[in-house]
Order: sequence, then C-alpha cells, then structure tokens
Amino acid sequence: MKTKEGTSGMSMIQPTSFYSSKKEKTKFNWFCYELSMAIYDTTKKSNENLLKRYQIGNEDLALFSIYISKKMKDIILHRPDGKIEKVDISQEIIGSYFPDINEKLVKNLQDAIAQACDELLSFCKLCPNRCISQKDAYCTMFDQKSWFD
Repeated sequence: MKTKEGTSGMSMIQPTSFYSSKKEKTKFNWFCYELSMAIYDTTKKSNENLLKRYQIGNEDLALFSIYISKKMKDIILHRPDGKIEKVDISQEIIGSYFPDINEKLVKNLQDAIAQACDELLSFCKLCPNRCISQKDAYCTMFDQKSWFD
C-alpha cells in the first residue's frame, strides 16, 4: 500500500528488526514483521495530518509500528483461538511511546492498529504459510533477499 508521500511500510520497516539470530527467524516473527508494515500503512493513511501536527515522521511511525507489533504477540496468539473478541491495544502503551499526543490521536492509533491486525488475520486464514499455528517453525522468507531489493 502506497501512502501519499510515496513511503510504505515495506520501504520503511526491515525484516531484520524481528530477529537477531537464526533461531529467531520464526514464522511468528515474520507475521509480526507483516503486522508492523500493516500498522504503518493503515496508521499513515488514516492519520497523516494528525501525525504531522505532532511531528511524528515516517521513521518515528515505523519504529512505533515495530514496537507495537512486538507488544501484541500475546494478544495475537490468543485471537485465532477465539479467546478475545477484538484486538485492542491499551492507551497506556501508546501514551508511553508517544507521551505528547492527545486522546483523539491515541484513539485513532488504537483503531488503526485494530484494523491492521484484523485485516492481516483475515488474510492469514487463507495463507498457506501458517505463521501463527506453526509459530515456532523456521521461516525461510527471512532468507529470501529478493523480497527486500
């Protein structure tokens, strides 16, 4: 998904943010990489003016998207089993990362994160990679350089 400024989650977020060793190249960490890109794109598209007002640039948003996707691991693992109805990230987590933003932007970020997660999880139902159900399996997609060139 391209945004107005021509940057996308794929161009702003690197897969190396989700592993530091070969052991961490798991399917679930790949899912978190994809989630961070979805969060970035959805948030940027729906909140571009508010982000600018608070001087949250592309790099800040990318780092936030990585942070949130990692924070959501436990929530996501329970979602496919139906244990929670809706993916919800707390205001405190967002506020601790961006302490100077107002309630409206916090709420907008919560909505964008939930939307990105719901859309990705819907896609996952059809995807043969099974990044959640086979969460600890090695993910060869981290090794495919062509994805990132």
